[in-house]
Amino acid sequence: MSNTTTQAMDTTARYSALEHGGLEVTERLDGPEVVPGSVAPIIERRPSLHSPEIAHPEQYQPNKQEHGNYFGGNDEVAAPAYGEDARPAFMHNDAKEAGMAVHETGSPRKARRYCGMSRTVCIIVAVVAMLVVLGAVLGGVLGTLLTKHSGNSSSSALPEPYTFNGTSSNNTTPTSSSSPLEAMAGTGFAAAVSADGSGRLLMYYQDARGRIIENSYLNGSWTLETTSLIDESVVVSSDATQGSPLAAVSYTVGTLQYRQIFYIDGTGLVKTTNSTTVSANAVATSWTTPYAIATDHAATSETAGLAACSDHIGMNGIRVYYGSISGYVQEVAYQFNNTALGWNELYSFPQSDANSGVACVVYDNAANQDQFVNVYMRNTSGIVVQNYYDFVANDGWSLGPETSTNLTIASGTALAACNDDSQSEYIHFQLTNGTIMRGMVDPSGSVFEQYNLLQTATTNSKLAATYVDGGALLMFQNDTDASTMWLADTSQRMVSILNEAIP
Repeated sequence: MSNTTTQAMDTTARYSALEHGGLEVTERLDGPEVVPGSVAPIIERRPSLHSPEIAHPEQYQPNKQEHGNYFGGNDEVAAPAYGEDARPAFMHNDAKEAGMAVHETGSPRKARRYCGMSRTVCIIVAVVAMLVVLGAVLGGVLGTLLTKHSGNSSSSALPEPYTFNGTSSNNTTPTSSSSPLEAMAGTGFAAAVSADGSGRLLMYYQDARGRIIENSYLNGSWTLETTSLIDESVVVSSDATQGSPLAAVSYTVGTLQYRQIFYIDGTGLVKTTNSTTVSANAVATSWTTPYAIATDHAATSETAGLAACSDHIGMNGIRVYYGSISGYVQEVAYQFNNTALGWNELYSFPQSDANSGVACVVYDNAANQDQFVNVYMRNTSGIVVQNYYDFVANDGWSLGPETSTNLTIASGTALAACNDDSQSEYIHFQLTNGTIMRGMVDPSGSVFEQYNLLQTATTNSKLAATYVDGGALLMFQNDTDASTMWLADTSQRMVSILNEAIP
C-alpha cells in the first residue's frame, strides 16, 4: 500500500457520550508538502487490511486560529457582480422614446397629513421615538449583564469557548470563588482508559506547582474543573522534574484495578507509583510511595520520551520505554506472572533519538493470531520508525513501517500513539512548523497509509493519546496559551468528536 495523503472526507455526524464541537484542521502556508515518499526496505508483514482513505490537507482552512468546524460551508461568499449588460433594467423618463404613452396627471394632489404633520415629518418622529424606547430597553439589559459579568472575572483565564452547531464546547461554569486548572508550561501528558469497564478517560499532567495531578472525563464531565477541587489526596506525586514526560496504564490483576503512573524525577530516574483506591467521585487516592524502575540507565535530561503499555496477552505485564542517558531508547519490563523478578532492563534500540518522544501500542487479534507490541520513535535520521515484537513468533524485535523522508519532523518532538483494536493505529508527532501530524498504519501492516494535519501546538509540546468513544483522542498544549491544556478526539475519517480546552 503506498504512502498517500487523503482527499475525501466523511462529514457524517458522529454522536457519542462526548457531545462537543468540531476540530479545526489547519495547514500552514509555510508547512511541508505531504507527498508520497520512498520507504526504506523493511521486513515484510501481513498486507494491510483495508485501503487508504482519501483526504488532502488542501481541503483544510489555512491560518485559522479559532477551533471551529472545518466541514461547514463558506460564510464569506461575495455578492454577485453584475456586468453592464446584465444589470436590472431601469428607464428614466427623459430617455423614453417619442410617442411612448405616458400617464399625465392633472393638478397635483394635496399631500396627506398625519396628526397635523406631513408624512415625512411623521415618519421621522416615529423613528426617533422607537430609538428612544429601544435604547432604554437595551440599557437595562446590558446593565444587568455587566453586573453579572463583573462577578465572574476569574473565568477570563481561559479563552472564550467556541460554538459548534449552536452548542458551546465548554461545559465548565467557573464560579467567582474558583479558577480554571492551569498546567505547567511544557507539562507532560499521560492518558489511559480505566480498567473498570466504565470507559472513563484518565489523564495526568503537571500543574504550575510541579505536582502530578489526575483528572478524568466521563459523560461530558471532568472530576476536576477548578483548582479549588485539588487537594493533597488527588496529587499523584510531587518529585517529578519540571516538564517531565508522563506515562500511564490501567489494568486488572486478580480483583484489584490499578492505575499506574511513570515519570522522571530530578535525578533522571524513571519512577512509578500506583493506586488501587478510588474515591466516590472516581478520583484515585492513596498513591504508593514512588520508586525507581531502572537504576543502571537514567533518562537523559532533555528527553520527551516516556511510554508505557500493559497487557495480559503476549507480554503479560508492563513495558516501559524511555530516552536513556546512554543515547538510545531503553526498554524495561515487569511480568504479571512473576512479580518476584521486579523490573528488568531488556532491549536497547539502536539508532534511536533518545531526546525525542517514544510511544507504544499493544495489538491483540485472536482471529489472526496476532500479538504485537508496536513501539514508535524518532531515529537519528529524523524520521519516525516503528519497531515491533511478535509474541507469537517470539523471534525478537523487527523493523516496521517508517514515515516519509519528505516530512520535516521536529527534533525533540513528543510522540503519542493508540489503536482502535481493529484495523487502524494512529501516531501523532510534531513538524518543524509546530503543526501536529497524525499518521495512520495497519497494526500489522508495512507502510504508513495516510497522513492528516491537525492543529498547531506550542513548540515541543508533550503529547498523549488513547482511543476513546470512536476516535483517537490527543492531548497537547495549545499554541495560544502555554498553560492551556487542549483535548481533541477525531475519528478515522477526520470527523471531530471532541475539541476543547481541558478546564
